[in-house]
Amino acid sequence: MLDVVRRLQNLHVFRDLSERDLKELASYMDLTYLRHKEMLFEKGQPIKSIYLILSGSVKIQETITHSETKVFNFLGRGEFLGVAMAGMPNPQYPTSARCNEDSIFLKIPLFFFFNTLMPLPNIRSEVNKQISERFLEFQNDVCKSHCVTPHRIADFLLRLLNRQSPSMQVRIQIPLTRQDIAQRIGAQSETVIRIMSEWTKKGWLKTDDKHIEIINKTALEEIKRDRPPKTTAGRACSDSRNVG
Repeated sequence: MLDVVRRLQNLHVFRDLSERDLKELASYMDLTYLRHKEMLFEKGQPIKSIYLILSGSVKIQETITHSETKVFNFLGRGEFLGVAMAGMPNPQYPTSARCNEDSIFLKIPLFFFFNTLMPLPNIRSEVNKQISERFLEFQNDVCKSHCVTPHRIADFLLRLLNRQSPSMQVRIQIPLTRQDIAQRIGAQSETVIRIMSEWTKKGWLKTDDKHIEIINKTALEEIKRDRPPKTTAGRACSDSRNVG
């Protein structure tokens, strides 16, 4: 329990709570330790618990075929998992979550999450914020789906970087392979490898043990602004703004 309390104290959404309150909350929660590539939950499983990422990161994904996987998002420390569909009758996980590295999660029973945590203003605000950000992420994906690959790579890397705190504005904390990026933006791995190799040679990027450092953020922002899309991209972007 003390380990759970210590970890909760390090998350901003729990910092206003007293140690006594945190101990009471911790008595209902468990720590889950998983290794790289292990599955936290799979699509279609009943949602009986909400998970909070304490360290590490996950891929939110769906297996399309035996050899094809679609990655919808990468989520890291402080993110709640399973919240978007948890309020539905007989809720099921809409996608799978696979560990992108060795990770630690807080396992929160569903009834306790809704009855005890969600009434807390900081928790409710953070959960609603995360759900909104993921919906906007989906809208952005629809908008960018017809743009050329360099634009989509630059846009994805910059969005990941901007999700981090201002003190972490060079190195992307979530480890990424070229294949991860290709699966996330819907491109061929070979194309992503070629483009990012060119950017590395130009000194715009640096990769260290799967962690990407954006050395020249301005260069990527220029590629993103340039965005020479296919002819249907403008209509796709316009239509996506009407969602929700």
